[in-house]
Amino acid sequence: MTNPKPIIGEVAGRLSEGAWDRFLNPEEFPSHILRSEGYAASGSLFRLYDEMEEKDAHLFAVLQTRKNGVLSCPRKVIATSEGPAPQEVARFVEEALSRIRGFDQSLMHILDALGKGLSVQEIIWEVRDGRVHAAELKSRAPERFTFAPDGSLRLQDHGRTRPEGLISRQGRTAGLPLPERKFIRFTFGGLYDNPWGKGLCARAYWHYWFKKNNLKFWLVYNEKFGAPTIIGRYGPGASDEDRDRLLEVIDSLQNDTGVTVPDSITLDLLEAKRSGNVSTYQELASWCNDEVSKLVLGATLTSSEGRRSGSLALAKVHQEVRNEYVEADARTLEEVLNNQLVRWLVDFNFGAHVPAPRWTLDTSRREDLEREISVDRQLVALGVALPRRHFYDKYKRPAPLDTESVLSHDDQNLFQYHLAYGIVTVNEARTRLGLDPVPWGDARVEPQAPRRLGQSNDAESPAPVVPEGGSEEERENDSDLDASK
Repeated sequence: MTNPKPIIGEVAGRLSEGAWDRFLNPEEFPSHILRSEGYAASGSLFRLYDEMEEKDAHLFAVLQTRKNGVLSCPRKVIATSEGPAPQEVARFVEEALSRIRGFDQSLMHILDALGKGLSVQEIIWEVRDGRVHAAELKSRAPERFTFAPDGSLRLQDHGRTRPEGLISRQGRTAGLPLPERKFIRFTFGGLYDNPWGKGLCARAYWHYWFKKNNLKFWLVYNEKFGAPTIIGRYGPGASDEDRDRLLEVIDSLQNDTGVTVPDSITLDLLEAKRSGNVSTYQELASWCNDEVSKLVLGATLTSSEGRRSGSLALAKVHQEVRNEYVEADARTLEEVLNNQLVRWLVDFNFGAHVPAPRWTLDTSRREDLEREISVDRQLVALGVALPRRHFYDKYKRPAPLDTESVLSHDDQNLFQYHLAYGIVTVNEARTRLGLDPVPWGDARVEPQAPRRLGQSNDAESPAPVVPEGGSEEERENDSDLDASK
């Protein structure tokens, strides 16, 4: 079977500055909203979403929290089955992913679909050492793409020759076909025949709009009632110079603590009488923030600053809800990478018939591991056979190589106890500790009546027995055994 050939180079290059206004509106969003936000000409919701994240600090923070919760999980590539061939494929994929420039940032761009509904990354393929690698994943603006009736991704052509039969949701031609295995596409919240998805920004729009307009009135309120109005009075015979001087004095009072004026000029402060509750604006802004937190993170205590008192149990419940979001997002990201990038790396280098390994995110948490350790101990005590690989993978500890020395725990000085009563030899103990054997270390001492573990080590307790003989250097080597306890 002939392996497929990658498309080398960029297909969707940099967009010209004037092309933004020709994008199609990907969703049936209310037109009056686009007009009010200044996007009626371009019809681009994605630009509106960018502005929402840029101007609303709380929305940006909770979206970043959700993305970072996924990206902070440890990653690994797991072979689909045992044997040298699957392991070789898994090692290649793991190395290929690690050599992608800015891979962490690319994962962040893929997760932009959480807020916007759609994200598209172009893979820049390259051939290195006879193998096909992904050199970089370049984020492309989702406005630049549309979809064919079969759901396949298309590139906006902006006036060039259009293929027949490709119709967008707005009834216009959809664009140019794209080569296979070239673009990573992630759709979030897509329902039925909506390939554009529906991101969290679309659901959070009205809270963003309420808070933005609430801020306008809040600023006007602060300007009106935050500082008193200054009234300057001058006599009927004041000259134009005196009146200009009075205006300068009034302006300087905004920053200065005191001014000097002649006797013919008087200054009064007019206090505005406040009406309504001064905290109304802040309460509305806080309510909008809480709603956005529940929308994005599923809870409020993981993002609010503690305006209201709450119990530790309630905080744990909210944190658990957020952890469930991280788990779901991690599995979705795994599916996107495994079904597209990882699968294509295997297709180009080993063939489409070769099973692809799985790129996974470990979403287990420390508090879960503590419970799992207790369960594993009980299973081992009951005689349940568990492979060593299970423990190394589960608790994220590196498995030692055959040539490496390992550290072992001498529980209650068991090695010294076993040496003293002839249960093990010196070389057996040294092997367990990763030390080299000594020529005289195979002799076993005469067994004695063993004492119970935990018995006090009094004068009658036998001392460790070391066979006589051996050179000075051999006895020094044996000291390594004592030092390892």
